[in-house]
Amino acid sequence: MHIVFAQHKAKKVPSTDYMAKIHIDILTPKYALFMKEVIRKLSLRNEVMVTSRDYSELNQIIKDAGIKSEIVGKHGAEKAEKLENSLERSLALMKLYDGVDAALAQAAPETARVAYGLGVPYFMTHDSPHAEAQSRLTVPLAKAVLTPFPIKVKHWKIYGAKEVIKYHSLDPMAWIGWASALPSPVSGLDAKKGLVVVREEEYQASYLEGKKANTATLAAKLSDMGFEVVFLPRYGIKKEAGNALVVSSHPRIAPLLKAAEAFIGAGGTMNTEAVLLGTPTYSVYPGEPTDIERYLIQRGLVKKASEDELISHFQKNGYEVKREKARFSKIAAKIRESMVDPTDFLVKFVEESLKRPAD
Repeated sequence: MHIVFAQHKAKKVPSTDYMAKIHIDILTPKYALFMKEVIRKLSLRNEVMVTSRDYSELNQIIKDAGIKSEIVGKHGAEKAEKLENSLERSLALMKLYDGVDAALAQAAPETARVAYGLGVPYFMTHDSPHAEAQSRLTVPLAKAVLTPFPIKVKHWKIYGAKEVIKYHSLDPMAWIGWASALPSPVSGLDAKKGLVVVREEEYQASYLEGKKANTATLAAKLSDMGFEVVFLPRYGIKKEAGNALVVSSHPRIAPLLKAAEAFIGAGGTMNTEAVLLGTPTYSVYPGEPTDIERYLIQRGLVKKASEDELISHFQKNGYEVKREKARFSKIAAKIRESMVDPTDFLVKFVEESLKRPAD
């Protein structure tokens, strides 16, 4: 297995000798944010075909990011529905593959299967090997897996990865610059003690299998303690969270995370995003720690805590959260300076791969 580790910032992307047709498939809100600049940069020298699927949060973020995408298929909640939708989506994607030279996506089962079946190289960029079902369906078919540096190679190797390429960055570095400058989805907050944002877990994900965190209850309790609390449920479903402000549709969260004095997340991406934006972050993720979460915890950038521990912490340190935010912001600035722009790295890798002789 060949492993490449990027230590320095990527150089300017070289031009290719011909215009390639590259398919980019976007399945989640995170990858809409991640791919915005990748699409723009690849489009300078190539023809880029972008597809997505019908999924409430994804549709809005694609619109807000200004990405032109063709919707193919839809998101499913239960196993049988996921399978049926995936099979239908594969057939629909296949009809679009005339002249495609390469495919670039996250762990996208339909893109992996269609590209492999038609002899098109599929490059996979992903930071979640713990998503076992997706990984089993995609990693063995990928020409290369591109992944952030904290991810252990063995966690891709167990799925049959042919080549693992690491970049010295975390994925939110691809979008926190432009996304945090967008208008905030919430205004007029009176954060006397401090603004706390709470994010629900991705309970429909196969890797959680029904594991839950009591995020709505936690948001309600923090609100009763005098904090200005914004609760972000998943899948556009509005939920009760006491006196906390519930934002069920949240296409522009980066500015809110940047403004918050503290973030409590039950997932992975927003935790990392909040850290890089300089906001003290607490994890109530109900699954086993991921490689990235473990990396952030070991370096003191994320604190793992239970609901009771968080309530106790905020009761004791209620008026210290703003000072903690100021201290943490300085640490985050140094972290950002040490990392590459993953979009530059990805574009350079794909374009140079297209110039190499076929295997």
